[in-house]
Amino acid sequence: MRTSSALRFGIALLTGSLALAAVPPVGAAAERGPDVRHSVLLELDTEAAAPAWQRAADQARGERRSPDAVRRAASAAGAEQRRAATRAVDQLAGAVRRSAPGARELYRTGTLLTGIAVSAPVTALPALGRLPGVRAVHPIALKSRVNGYSVPLLGAPAVWSGPSGNTGRGVSVGIIDSGIDYTHADFGGPGTEQSFKDVDGAKPAPKGLYPTEKVYGGRDLVGDAYDPGTPEGGVPKPDDNPIDCALNGHGTHVAGTAAGYGVTAAGQTYRGPYTGGLDPAGFKVGPGAAPEARLFAIRVFGCDGSTDQLTQALDLAADPDGDGDLTDRLDVVNLSLGSPFGGPDDADAIAADRLAALGTVVVAAAGNEGDVYAVGGSPGTAPRVLTVAASVDPHGDADGLRVLAPEPLAGLVPAHWSAKYQHWADREVQGRLALPVDQSDGCTAFSAADAARLKDRIALLSWRTKDPDRACGSAARADHAAEAGALGALFAADGDHLGELAGNDRVPVAILAKADGERLFRAVEAGPVTVQLATPGNPLHGAVAQDQPQRTDTLTTFTSRGVGLPGMVKPDLAAPGETIWSAKAGAGSGGMREDGTSMAAPHVAGLAALVRAAHPDWTVAQLKAALMNTTGDTWAGDDRSGPVYGPERTGAGRARVDLAVATPVVAYAAGPEVDGAVGLSFGPVPVTGPLTQSREVELRNFADRPLEYRTGYLPATELPGASFELTPDRVTVPPGGTARVTVTLRVPGQLDRAPDPTLDLVQGGKARSYRGELSGRLLLTPAETGAPALRVPLFAAPHAASELTAGPQVRAAGTTLLSITGTGAPTAHGALVSAFALGGEAARWPDCPAGAGEEEKAAGVCVTAPGDRAANLRAVGAASDAPAVGGEPLENGTLYLAASLWAPAATPAGGVTVRASLDTDGDQVTDVVVTADRRKGSDVLVARTLDARTGEELDVQPLNARWGDTDTGLLDSDTLVLPVRLAKLPGLRQSTSKIRYGLWTAFAAPGTPDPAAALSSIGLQGDRPTLTVDVLAPALDVRAGAGGPTAVTVPEQPGTVLEVRRRGAGADRLLLVHHFNPDGRRAQLVRLR
Repeated sequence: MRTSSALRFGIALLTGSLALAAVPPVGAAAERGPDVRHSVLLELDTEAAAPAWQRAADQARGERRSPDAVRRAASAAGAEQRRAATRAVDQLAGAVRRSAPGARELYRTGTLLTGIAVSAPVTALPALGRLPGVRAVHPIALKSRVNGYSVPLLGAPAVWSGPSGNTGRGVSVGIIDSGIDYTHADFGGPGTEQSFKDVDGAKPAPKGLYPTEKVYGGRDLVGDAYDPGTPEGGVPKPDDNPIDCALNGHGTHVAGTAAGYGVTAAGQTYRGPYTGGLDPAGFKVGPGAAPEARLFAIRVFGCDGSTDQLTQALDLAADPDGDGDLTDRLDVVNLSLGSPFGGPDDADAIAADRLAALGTVVVAAAGNEGDVYAVGGSPGTAPRVLTVAASVDPHGDADGLRVLAPEPLAGLVPAHWSAKYQHWADREVQGRLALPVDQSDGCTAFSAADAARLKDRIALLSWRTKDPDRACGSAARADHAAEAGALGALFAADGDHLGELAGNDRVPVAILAKADGERLFRAVEAGPVTVQLATPGNPLHGAVAQDQPQRTDTLTTFTSRGVGLPGMVKPDLAAPGETIWSAKAGAGSGGMREDGTSMAAPHVAGLAALVRAAHPDWTVAQLKAALMNTTGDTWAGDDRSGPVYGPERTGAGRARVDLAVATPVVAYAAGPEVDGAVGLSFGPVPVTGPLTQSREVELRNFADRPLEYRTGYLPATELPGASFELTPDRVTVPPGGTARVTVTLRVPGQLDRAPDPTLDLVQGGKARSYRGELSGRLLLTPAETGAPALRVPLFAAPHAASELTAGPQVRAAGTTLLSITGTGAPTAHGALVSAFALGGEAARWPDCPAGAGEEEKAAGVCVTAPGDRAANLRAVGAASDAPAVGGEPLENGTLYLAASLWAPAATPAGGVTVRASLDTDGDQVTDVVVTADRRKGSDVLVARTLDARTGEELDVQPLNARWGDTDTGLLDSDTLVLPVRLAKLPGLRQSTSKIRYGLWTAFAAPGTPDPAAALSSIGLQGDRPTLTVDVLAPALDVRAGAGGPTAVTVPEQPGTVLEVRRRGAGADRLLLVHHFNPDGRRAQLVRLR
């Protein structure tokens, strides 16, 4: 199949946006049009080595050959195909250089997929996609880095001390991250800071330090200075020494959690025995989940920043020595990285899925973007990948802030330090606290008066815990504190969660819990308060132990809500990811505390190593099912109280490896649409009347006796009018065989939207958008005593849908009455309709036919997946309510711009967004850009209007003209409405009320506000808008009934009448948006008689 790169690359980013990305001011000239670069992987038609290797192995086994003969046959086939892939890639590399001189090669692959990764100007992508042999152009979304008490909570010590003494011995675990400090005692190294300093990461490791029994191999793919998110850091410098950087140490921390030996209180490597009775207090760094598994370090991050090297790393994990024999592939791979709004079309997600299909358990972090719909991170969105959310364990270690005076407050206060400040251990930072007067949070530069107050003092500032409520981040506050001459800053939070801070490298900053911050505020107002923030030797690091048993099995605030698609619901399970203590790079034998799903994932990677050691013959799907089936609930309240979190937040639940190792039966979703998933998902389902749909769950029995299970359902989120039904109520699984349970989604009548009970319905003071969901877990309770119960996530998002259309027209002088006919939505709140004067249409991008030739490919007009068309504009239109508002229409009126797409997006402003360019003063130059966007870290979905020259924000209005407490069908939709207040449009006057407009789709990533990088557009000639609307006297003025309000998101049902007022000849086409109709039928084009 073929695809144009301009289409394939752009559209895939709908589900895989760039990490650490935010839309810059439209006027940011350095990031406009042809200067915008993106990383892509050009996949070739030539088959990669893995399928050939697998096919030959299967054939040899079918012929009953010996294991050695199977290996030889598979290796020969794999090596031969790898050579063919290499030749094809060599040929392509020359063609890339000739067709796109500005493209820069990143790496080549040939094991999981045959291709070459390049960084290229966005304007070069069409030419790259048309090169001979290129099958598809996949986006490479930049990935960011996303145990003493947590490991016992997961049941690992019970497995270590079991009859087999399973500690993961013999299992290989790949850590694809920032490298591993193999000199650390946790990995059997010398355990001194000097031994780390003696290693030059750009040179071969000193003999005896690496490779070791623990870290047996690896490769650095990038070098210390690599960071593709910066103009100067995008050239990798690979070498064979995968040592980590002390600056960040992310990979070392991750590796310690997965498979560190442990470090005793005396600073020595712990060598066992590993038993259930180990005292966490007796360790400087506790053992990892699989303490005797071996580690393979693949470094894809420099000392800081992001990466675009993951697919190459996964290719290496499939064949570490590159010889085409894939039997040396890694058993488990951990990916504590990702990009938000991820999806299965990201190159890295594709590669991760193929590696799992080959036989490697791939574990990925769910992401740290919080409770936002569809924000789940890639590659964790790949169906076969085991995706991990972050829960809370019963113990946390905080850094210490020492209060020196006044005496009643003296002592240690728990705090979390900033990551970018590197002098906690070698500088003394001590001084009096000071409060600014002209502002409280430090989000703008301090006034001269406040700067005088803060000079040589430590600033005490306020901090909002939730992203949507927060005016700025820690880096801006730290910068402003440093510029004011402050010694450092403390952030007093409005909650109890001490989140991670970035800060800066100039001054130390730390965050305090609400009660401690309030206590310090009161004390400073009463008199001098002196504190010690940092001191040489670092005795304050991790100095405050916090037992929190009441928070066990709650969720962290940052863990990402996943995705619920047909056949797949993510994440898959949860593990502890808050205040996790593990090995610190460069610290010899010391540790550090980190938060994140990055910390949750390696717990599960270690658990997967234990299950793989226990069941070496099980498939990846079976190992994944064992871990998911044997989980427990996570709760919204302390002491395991309140609502239970549903599958989109924690998958099956919190992991329990002792049960996963012991279960004789595994259960997973069955059917061709599943493709490696375990959870069962119906995805979004439009409901126009009584509905019944069924799917199946398969149980596989590995025991030598039949096992019986009773079926049941554990609800998490409920939806009035919808239910799951299970049949049969008992199922017997034969020895070595399978049995099935049918899950039926039933909606007999009316269906009303209801929120997930764990949702915050208001974010940043505005009602959020949300969808109704029916979810929980299938519970399979064994009749046999001692066998664990099994759980399978169940998910559906049925929504009331209408089948409404414009019917008969009655024309009178200057008006047309338009009647709505059909079937209304079966819901109490009813359906909605909006009407616009049609501005223009665009063709549907066709599917690529099988075996498409170069001629079709050169046309650049086909796509390989239907969802790609969520960036393909279908029709656009405009409406104005100025004639209806009366009074001061230019002051009180609103312009509404409608976009209809050829496929739905899970959420607006995810990986791709819709934008409009407006010329408001008639000079044929774009004055403002209106973009579908979201308030940071939230589901408050807005139309943001920016000045095209300065980037200044002019207006913010809710998408579809309603905040989220009104259901306008905004999620999982192929239409949206961008409102902008007329008073906010420059140059608009009574005498010049005509506006030119054009709509376009673009990446929701840096450098894309310019139409030169548009994926699809209607009404643009170059960057100049060409469609017109007179906002004071629109050619078509549509009202809800005679003399009613402007018809934008107004109620709709059979019999509703729209009054169309016409001005002038030629205005005869409407774009109607039936907001509750199913995909493909929401937008209706109507010709007026």
